[in-house]
Amino acid sequence: MQNDFTMHQFRLFLKVAETGSISKAAISLGIPQPAISRLVGRMETISGVVLFERSSRGVLLTAAGEIFRKHALQALYHHDLAFSEVQNTIGILHGEVRIATPESVANILFFPLIKRFQALHPQVRVRVTTSSSVSIPSLIDNDVVDIGIIADTHTLPALPLEQLCREDLYLIGPRGSNEMNQDSITLTDIASLPLILNGMSGGFRSLIDSAFEKLKLKPEIKIEIDSNEPMLELVLSGEGFSILPFSAIAGKSRFSQLAAVKIIDPTISRGILLIASINRPFPAVCREATFQIRSIMQEHAESAKWNWKPW
Repeated sequence: MQNDFTMHQFRLFLKVAETGSISKAAISLGIPQPAISRLVGRMETISGVVLFERSSRGVLLTAAGEIFRKHALQALYHHDLAFSEVQNTIGILHGEVRIATPESVANILFFPLIKRFQALHPQVRVRVTTSSSVSIPSLIDNDVVDIGIIADTHTLPALPLEQLCREDLYLIGPRGSNEMNQDSITLTDIASLPLILNGMSGGFRSLIDSAFEKLKLKPEIKIEIDSNEPMLELVLSGEGFSILPFSAIAGKSRFSQLAAVKIIDPTISRGILLIASINRPFPAVCREATFQIRSIMQEHAESAKWNWKPW
């Protein structure tokens, strides 16, 4: 029908909503700006409501536009799901899968996962992002991602969970320093070292703080910072030591001058879990992604020092 919305219109509308700018959406999509403006205007005429508030700074969804966005996402999702499932009957995967993991897991997983999909399923778009474990469940609930990997360091969400592995925390420091020339180190010995720790509340920082508290130790925390990369740069420059999962430095050539020593008395560890939405269908492309995630993580378990034994 003449007044029906098309998938093309939905995609354009969502790109404008995502970027907050018709000009940015035009650049991203490679479509002339006037064409997108006309299509957005056409959608507002068909729906009978204003979808965007315009200003010199860009566009913002109206209340009606926000409602429309949720339905546009669902319409596109079911469109792509139908296409993917039909293609799967002839052995071809098609569509998009969106995955979010913590930074340390992404360091090991993302490159081989993307390369594997390029080789096995070239018609599938793999979109990956890093986020904190506490934020990933809300990304799934809000249909920003399809699959997440989280740690069990927060209250677990009411979503389907699959236990993948456990990982211990390590003392990270400059290679060749006295503290790093040993197989293990006690938490008591670590307490006297200048520490550079992740400053975000919760997460594995809560495990570290709890371990020190149980031993009635007051660590020498020199710097707190909310991202692994600059934290590791500070360690590399000799500012102090950090406590992280080994996966944070595994395979990173620019951190080849860093070493990791297992923390004992007590061992500090966290579980790694796979999660997905309970409210949406799980298409073949997502099932394939979860299979490949399990496979790749197990293949890299030794180099990442992930404990893949049954819980």
